[in-house]
Amino acid sequence: MKFNDIVVQNILRDKWTYISYFLSSVFSIVVFFLFSITAFHPMLALIDTQSTLGITMMFASFFIYIFSFIFIIYSIFAFLKKKTKSLGLFMITGASMKQIRTMIFRENMLIGGAAIVTAIIIGLIVSPLFLMVAKRVLQADLFGMYIPYTAIILTIILFTILFFVVSKFMARFINREEAIQLLKADVTTEKVIAFAPIKFMLSVIVSGFLIISAKFEMKWILAFDTFYYMALFASLLFAIYFTITQGTLLGIRILEKRPSYFRKTNMLFVSNIKAKGRSHAHLIYLLTVLLLGVFLCTSVLYSSYYSVKEKTEILYPYSFQYTSLPGNTTEENDIAFIEATIGKSGKFDSFYSAFKTDENRRIGFMSLSNYNALGLHEGITLNDNEYYVAAGNEGILPSTNAIEDYALGQLKYAGLEKQNILMTGFQNVYYIVPDAIYETIELPVYKVFAYELENWPEKIDIAETILEKIPSVQDAHLISSKIGLYDTEKFVKSIMFFIGFMLSLIFLSAAMSILYFYLQTSLEAEKEKYRGIRKIGLSVKDLSSVVTKELAMLVFIPFSFASILLLVVIFGMRNMISASFYQMTAIGIGVFLLLFILSFLMIRRGYLKKLNHE
Repeated sequence: MKFNDIVVQNILRDKWTYISYFLSSVFSIVVFFLFSITAFHPMLALIDTQSTLGITMMFASFFIYIFSFIFIIYSIFAFLKKKTKSLGLFMITGASMKQIRTMIFRENMLIGGAAIVTAIIIGLIVSPLFLMVAKRVLQADLFGMYIPYTAIILTIILFTILFFVVSKFMARFINREEAIQLLKADVTTEKVIAFAPIKFMLSVIVSGFLIISAKFEMKWILAFDTFYYMALFASLLFAIYFTITQGTLLGIRILEKRPSYFRKTNMLFVSNIKAKGRSHAHLIYLLTVLLLGVFLCTSVLYSSYYSVKEKTEILYPYSFQYTSLPGNTTEENDIAFIEATIGKSGKFDSFYSAFKTDENRRIGFMSLSNYNALGLHEGITLNDNEYYVAAGNEGILPSTNAIEDYALGQLKYAGLEKQNILMTGFQNVYYIVPDAIYETIELPVYKVFAYELENWPEKIDIAETILEKIPSVQDAHLISSKIGLYDTEKFVKSIMFFIGFMLSLIFLSAAMSILYFYLQTSLEAEKEKYRGIRKIGLSVKDLSSVVTKELAMLVFIPFSFASILLLVVIFGMRNMISASFYQMTAIGIGVFLLLFILSFLMIRRGYLKKLNHE
């Protein structure tokens, strides 16, 4: 028998172990391939690669590939652990380390090649449906099917390199000492969780300090910039890790001291958890981090998709805002064209106002009458010696006392409108003063013509007609439309929504695969252990109860902990998020909870069936 025949026979004899590894690899490649089909779609070639959107697409592709790399390495580790007995038998029968390494390398390359081909075939089969969904999400009528040569070539090259590097690395990783450990794996006792209160407290304090620094916008953060965010990310990972490991240790000690410890199968359950506490804690940590990634992707990116209209209205309050500067000679014709065009689309409201501006400092002065003439905010009243302040930029509180730099007499501050009253960024601040004082100000006058259309999100054709005919002309007139901005933002958010969906999918699949691998690698040892326990009198029902509690702990503790962390993030960002965020978060967690309950029932059923199979 040739060496390659031994490799093939070894795969066929232990096919279920290889199938698990093969399927997890296929799924990772399919996700990357489908994303590549979208990313290299001819329609998206119009995106500037230097733009935020272009950089985001490239970053997402890179991130999915790197994650696939890490996930496949993890899968190989689990795969090798599962093959402990097979490798030990080969070594006992005289196989050299070089032959073992060669066999593992060829097995991995064979599985990797088959996984790449299978994933591309599956990807090509489901790509029409996938592109149909992407077409609906991205609202792109031209997003049709095409032959994805680039995606196919890229997937083959990148994952061939990935499997080659990983296989070579893993083959080198197995040395004689490692082989001895593998041979002893069945009788090696797992290390218990170390009591580490100092590391736990240190990680929490460092993370808390970094978060508080960001909360209060401390100046030292600017000096470190990228390094700060890397340190924050690393410290949070350490804090979560020590919280889970030390929390698991604390939970075991509490359960051991409870009176119910000696009732029914509780002692067996706690003892089992204590014996595998370290590996359980590591699994819970991995699942928690992955689920937190899923929740953040679904909540942040999905909610941003559904709050585009709300955010657009905040940035640009009016459907159209035409600002006429001093010396503008086309004002009359432009206004006539705008009103004639929007008049064909249905009902609309028009507002006329004006303000005087310090062009160097971008500080506007508006009369009380002109302020109240704008219709999308509440009217105000002022005494003769009062002034009111209105924001010019969205999300930035305006200066309330810069008006003191101008000779307007002794005016008293009367109140503040935090929301920008005209297009954001046009002026830094607007000071609303009595009409009599306004007339004394000697600054250039900007006239404002604002229009609000009924059902404005549906009037993109009107916006395109007007903006094409009347583009902004510097030193003459400026025109802005929330309709055009909404259309652009909707497209960008749709792609972000799509990227979030892909990342959520790969995080969730990784979490489920890791759980599956963990249960598979421990199955033989568990069967042996429970076979022995049944001999001393415990029934199948008692063992099922212990296994059910253990599986529930592995599935629902990461879910609960990730949900709590998400709530902490939401609470910290409560001033920056909209109502749709809470709605989408609740819907997302509800859907994932349902998926987890179904997954738990399926995993429990399959695991118990295998466990009780002699």
